[in-house]
Amino acid sequence: MHTGRCMASALLQAKGLRMVYGDGAGQVVALNGVDLSLQLGETIAVVGASGAGKSTLLHILGGLDRPTDGDVVFGGQSIYTLSDAERTNLRNASPISF
Repeated sequence: MHTGRCMASALLQAKGLRMVYGDGAGQVVALNGVDLSLQLGETIAVVGASGAGKSTLLHILGGLDRPTDGDVVFGGQSIYTLSDAERTNLRNASPISF
């Protein structure tokens, strides 16, 4: 998924998110190459069929889970350079609601 907007000035960016659970024959790919750009004041909805990866995406965007590949950038900084406590503070102070 790509929104087509300029990602350089985005408040929240997802870049190449991939989330894989398990391995071998039991491997499940929940997300595969998700790109997203969210501007301040913009509203989006995440919709899809059961099992499509909606909750996984929101958990990754909120810093609750770490993707197998890719990055989430908030305010120009990768959220994965922050400690767990800093990510919690960011979620609580963020203008974004999950």
